[in-house]
Amino acid sequence: QEMLVFCALFALFSASGRATPTEYSESGQVLVVQETESFLEHPHYLNNSEIGSLFAQLAKDYPELAQAYSIGKSGRNRELHALALSAPSREGQEGDLLRPMVKLVANIRGDEALGRQMVLYAAEFLASRYVSDAEVQRLLNTTEIHFLPTCNPDGFALAKVSH
Repeated sequence: QEMLVFCALFALFSASGRATPTEYSESGQVLVVQETESFLEHPHYLNNSEIGSLFAQLAKDYPELAQAYSIGKSGRNRELHALALSAPSREGQEGDLLRPMVKLVANIRGDEALGRQMVLYAAEFLASRYVSDAEVQRLLNTTEIHFLPTCNPDGFALAKVSH
């Protein structure tokens, strides 16, 4: 499942025609593209409360695009944080019933941390690039994307302690 999330995100970001981190020039030399995403400055696996804070901040920073919500609590009473991203529809804030919805889910088993971060990075990337990137605008103008970075925050906390 984690590989499926990775493949979907890879296809999403590579289809936009942007330069990859390493490209080759006509002379055969490697050109390195500098990353400018602020969320990559101090990479680490976010704990559950940090995910809640991140989603709340995205909803605050991008109120027209992002809505933070919870789908409930885990067995050990940890919040299951989720985020919806979509540009406002022409019909208003109620949404467009014909707009496709996509749900990105990760961290089903506790030690699947990479998919969890990929979902978080995707949410942050799309929200922060909406104004400046035509491909992101096209995606969020036509699709409603829900991000659930962890289905198992209890397992993640236990895996982090035991590894």
